[in-house]
Amino acid sequence: MYSLNPVVVTATRYEKSDAEIPAATQTFTEEQIEQTGADNLQVALQYLDGVVEAGMGPNGASVSSMTSKNVIRGVTNGTVVMINGTPINWRSLYNLENIPTSAVERVEVVRGGGAVLYGSQATGGVINIITKKTLPNEVKVGLGNKGRQEYAVTANAGDLSIAYTYNKWGNLGYISSYDTSFRPNKKTSVPVDMKQEFRGSEKNDFLATYKFNDHADLLYNHNKSTNYWAYTYTGITNPAYKALNDQPRYTRRYESDKDFLQFNFHDLDGISGHVFYNYNTLKTGGLEYYTSAGKKYAAPKAVRGQEKNKTYGYDVQKVWDGNPDQTFLLGTSLTRETFVNETNDTGRNIISAFGSWERNLTAKDVLTLSGRGTWTTGGIQNFHNFSGQAQYLHKLDNSQSFYASVGQSFVLPTFSQMYSRAGAGSIVNIVGNPDLKPQKGLHYEAGWKKEDTNRQYKVALFSERIKDNISFTGSNGLWYAVNEDFKNHGLEASVRGQEDNGFTWHAGITLQDPKSKQSTQKKSAKTYWDRSYGRILLTGGVGYEKEKWSTALNFSYLADRVQSPISAHSYSVKPYLLTSMTVKYSPNKVSDIMLSIDNLLNRKDIVSHTSSDYYATPRNFLLSYRYRF
Repeated sequence: MYSLNPVVVTATRYEKSDAEIPAATQTFTEEQIEQTGADNLQVALQYLDGVVEAGMGPNGASVSSMTSKNVIRGVTNGTVVMINGTPINWRSLYNLENIPTSAVERVEVVRGGGAVLYGSQATGGVINIITKKTLPNEVKVGLGNKGRQEYAVTANAGDLSIAYTYNKWGNLGYISSYDTSFRPNKKTSVPVDMKQEFRGSEKNDFLATYKFNDHADLLYNHNKSTNYWAYTYTGITNPAYKALNDQPRYTRRYESDKDFLQFNFHDLDGISGHVFYNYNTLKTGGLEYYTSAGKKYAAPKAVRGQEKNKTYGYDVQKVWDGNPDQTFLLGTSLTRETFVNETNDTGRNIISAFGSWERNLTAKDVLTLSGRGTWTTGGIQNFHNFSGQAQYLHKLDNSQSFYASVGQSFVLPTFSQMYSRAGAGSIVNIVGNPDLKPQKGLHYEAGWKKEDTNRQYKVALFSERIKDNISFTGSNGLWYAVNEDFKNHGLEASVRGQEDNGFTWHAGITLQDPKSKQSTQKKSAKTYWDRSYGRILLTGGVGYEKEKWSTALNFSYLADRVQSPISAHSYSVKPYLLTSMTVKYSPNKVSDIMLSIDNLLNRKDIVSHTSSDYYATPRNFLLSYRYRF
């Protein structure tokens, strides 16, 4: 069992009861995460209310810099992912598939524009991963089909905790294909489908935490993952190219190597914050056997590429809450950001000052005003911006409240979007635009919350409009960074229950209509309002605990959905239905036997949202044993 009335930190940057927060929030507890059966956060979070899964590979895997994403309120690049309050996004991307669920205490989610308190990127929402400060002494071994293996060990020695997790998948065969009707360069490319074969993956994750005292702790995380792919010709009917059928066009090996270091301090006379270092290296290698025109190389051509993304800095805040009728928060942050690849070597400083004022107007009415100023220095181009937000909450009674808010969002263009230069023999296919404008959004929201001991109800209406949303348009096999307009409006509702007989359950619905329109002069640009993702999202699940047994079933269903090619009109695609089931048996206090099954119905659903069709991972299971010592 878990609490239905959690204390949330992320929405206001200080502890507050969920019912008293004027925003759409959700807390994913350690127990709820385990009930999904997922071994990584990308897969686990796809069952959150209001989150659309945008998958690029099996089990949340990424294809080089095309990472799997959790899309909130239809904004493709609008989710800020944080670890204990530190953003881990690298050029608007993140790799949640590399974070093992076993290291997570809880995940707090704030839907809607949150750039005022958390800076650039938070136009769709914020996902804050709270890690465990003290790890248990335990070992875990898991084996399954599809070549699945998992081995983990955690140990605690006083204030020091360490953990190591190894995860492996085998060859899954063809798990994606490319729709040739949207091939960018039909004149020079072989007019056939291209299928992608997933040949396996390996992940290694090391985590160490040290607690100095009740006010300071240190976290270090090293993660390395490798994915293997093969791209193969298929479906050729043209006699001139028929011999290419089932021949590999090229193979790829994608490696991600990451180091994250964070020193946290808190509750020092209202002062809290962190100093951080985040370094991510992405390597691409492989062999090419044929040119794009279908001509075989005399000898396989080796290709390789590498990019490095690094951020480091601090975030510090002070809270004054001595007056019972008002609370002040003031803070500042500095981030040094660098980006290096085969065509770029650049950096900049991002400086922010932020604050909020919460005032009890009456015993039932609360007003919160927030603001954030952002400046960049040291870059090729520099930007500055001020964003504001106003929030109002009315307590209807002790168990329910109504709220309304209006706020602005702001997103800086990344170095890759501005300065990448695709060239002959380069694996880079992005053409940057140094004249890109920052995104600026306006977000409206009104909601109702009701919480008691065994029930939790939430409803939110939202509308958002983003000017100069950063996207891409395609031409001749290249992606050109452009600004566009984006709009969305919708309804979110959820209910969660906990029964005295051991049952827990939840259900959620999101109705929305995300659309975008480009204003570039390129022929391939979408100069009309075009749909993306889907209009109807249903999520839900049920769990049961009794004595030594527990089980859970979760699902996410996205309907009235479309695929949105970069340079062609969107088109309808069948709904996806993601499912998982877990069963746990605990014969004694130190042992657990667990069975997790993903994709129960073995559906071959498309979980991507462009003209490249990436399919859901085939039905798979993992049987594991955990022993605590």
